[in-house]
Amino acid sequence: MKKLILILLLLVSVLSFGVKEGLERGDKFPTFNLYNTEGESEGTSEKYLDKITIYNFGASWCPPCKVEKPLLNKFYNVNKEKVNVVSIMVDNDGESVDKFFIDNPMDFPHYFDKGQVLSRKFLIRVVPTTYIIDEDGIILERIHGALDWSQLSIEDFEELR
Repeated sequence: MKKLILILLLLVSVLSFGVKEGLERGDKFPTFNLYNTEGESEGTSEKYLDKITIYNFGASWCPPCKVEKPLLNKFYNVNKEKVNVVSIMVDNDGESVDKFFIDNPMDFPHYFDKGQVLSRKFLIRVVPTTYIIDEDGIILERIHGALDWSQLSIEDFEELR
């Protein structure tokens, strides 16, 4: 009996070793609906397929997000001819998101992940999590944790192709 249990445990560990966790580099980024903080639809993610798009999942209560967002905003303003930036906030309520963006104005759009539907779909376990997507909707990179956007250029993302 012990031998059978050991074999089953070994089989499960071997089978789960190569399992992907969420969307990864090279995957097609799925199309999804975008909602404002009132829960109203604002179209789909397809509207951002015209250039490289940065999807930044964050939260108003997240200290690294509070540091990262202003740097991301500066990056966006320098590169907005070549890049879209889309913020998806995973807060529990839209009011917190609105307050965050009133206190920290950004020049890129932000949307509300009401009920954390997208977070579950994409297996977002850490905020911030950032996806860099090309014009065809292919994931160039997925980053867990905050980035220092002041150290990056659009050329860094073009090199990922």
